[in-house]
Amino acid sequence: MIRTILLSLFVSVPVLTIASEPVRWSADSTQSSVVATHGKAGIGTGIDGKSWLLNGQTVLTPQDANSVLEAGEYSLVVWVNPYRLSSDQQIIAAKNRYSLDEREWSLMLDRNHRFSLYVHQNGWQTISGPVPELGHWYQLCVVIKPDQAELYVNGERSGSLKLDRPVQPTAAPLTFGGVNDDGIIRQTWHGAIDEVELRPQAISADEVKASYHPASSVHDVPKPPPPFPLWDEHSPLAQADDLPEVASVDFQVIKKWDKPRDGYTFLHGVALARHQGKLFASIGHNKGDENTVTEEAQFRVSEDEGKTWGPLQVIDAGAEENLAVSHGVFLSHGKTLWAFQGAYYGRMDNIHTRAYRLKESTGEWEPMGVIIEQGFWPMNQPVRMDDGNWIMPGFLGRRYSGDDVFPAAVAISRGEDFTQWDLVKIPVERTIDRMWGESSLWVDGPTVFNVARYGGDAKALFAKSDDYGRTWSPSGISNLPMATSKPAAGVLSNGQRYLVCTTAAGNGGNRSPLTIAVSRPGENVFCKVFVIRRSMNGDAPGESAKRLSLSYPCAMEHDGKLYVGYSNNGGRRANQNSAEMAVLPLESLQIP
Repeated sequence: MIRTILLSLFVSVPVLTIASEPVRWSADSTQSSVVATHGKAGIGTGIDGKSWLLNGQTVLTPQDANSVLEAGEYSLVVWVNPYRLSSDQQIIAAKNRYSLDEREWSLMLDRNHRFSLYVHQNGWQTISGPVPELGHWYQLCVVIKPDQAELYVNGERSGSLKLDRPVQPTAAPLTFGGVNDDGIIRQTWHGAIDEVELRPQAISADEVKASYHPASSVHDVPKPPPPFPLWDEHSPLAQADDLPEVASVDFQVIKKWDKPRDGYTFLHGVALARHQGKLFASIGHNKGDENTVTEEAQFRVSEDEGKTWGPLQVIDAGAEENLAVSHGVFLSHGKTLWAFQGAYYGRMDNIHTRAYRLKESTGEWEPMGVIIEQGFWPMNQPVRMDDGNWIMPGFLGRRYSGDDVFPAAVAISRGEDFTQWDLVKIPVERTIDRMWGESSLWVDGPTVFNVARYGGDAKALFAKSDDYGRTWSPSGISNLPMATSKPAAGVLSNGQRYLVCTTAAGNGGNRSPLTIAVSRPGENVFCKVFVIRRSMNGDAPGESAKRLSLSYPCAMEHDGKLYVGYSNNGGRRANQNSAEMAVLPLESLQIP
């Protein structure tokens, strides 16, 4: 019987807390608490007693490990029981804080489903071990020496790395079950962890072999529901390097990231609209950090299909005290251009949506006030339905936490009154424990299909409504690989459904290349993926780098072309993005 408990602290039993003796941690201990946890953990059967059960929401941080780690030569032994083979990395133990540029090593279950050890040496070096069987116990041992690193699985050495220099110590804490990246948890573990021991010396291969004794207990791993078939299983999906590219794409830059000149650090959330013969683009822009009170909603206008752009102008800079207005979406309807912008107070408190209407005579935006509350942030433009209402996809957000569920949602207009909307929260499958549900949709009569960003794996989450978005099946895992990023979806004028994000076999959470998945006309499953652009893009306009993020797309069709806006971080971090655009001829997306 598994008992789920909320752990604010869990216990550790050090033999001695000096570098000459090992330190041990066990779920069986009743001694005083010296190890903190982030999130929730459960208690289950261990190799001999109890173990910690982690469901992708918990990171454990032993407080008494530094005296051993500072020695520069040590061994870590841990027993693990995996519950999930996913396309994301699952940390078992690590000493990293990426956002603070603190990288030492990671013991994990890798994207290729193998136990792996990563050691940082001017870049990551890797040792790969075997593929485990779910529900079974494995003893893992990491040995760190000044000139070598080793990985052992069940007493057998999987490999070693020659180190050019000793692992450089940082202030990053030792963590189990994931990485606590300065308050954001990443790469979390699904399964059990038991009997962790940290020794202040490099143990030998004979010592590792002698310490291993097979564990007989087997866990009954919970089985998730079958994935929804969003991808045609009869159509092979290639890896990123082997995907075909969209022909005759025209690339343009909407706003180059240029902090040295303009002072702006954060840029994200491109939106596009054609209105009165002009192309409008909007962004969220911030001279401070992302999701802080200095965020602004800004826009530019092009009169030559995006080749050149007018000056950067403001939709709303949040004149109200403690108010931030950020990225949103457009709707050109009749002679009026509407903007619906996500907004919040402070640092992502009281998220809501505000409406604005463009004054054609002055080019200024008329505020129409708060139109949707309860955390709703629009992610893609509204789509008209056959019942006369418009439906706008988004999600319900609040201050970010990496171990929570932020569900997808839709807002439904009351006819053509775009100041009145009904908010509908999309339920979530009970097996989903991490979700940042930025969503998109397409409409097929009374049926609405919602695709949302997952937090637990690089798969698209899917939900369906058969009554114009009023009620929904729960968001659940689909069979479509998709990066953990906001998607953009819709229906082309030829009847093909499309989804812009990053979709490729074995690509994990990587946000490159930028791809478009398409269906056959009239069908609601995708069967072919094209690359819109890769990280390196030759001499085309826009930034190129060996490894960058092409994310947060939007898309709109006009005159036989699909205009795709997206963020490009140029190899930088923390959404220090340029806003770019790709224009795709529709004939390049046809399926023979």
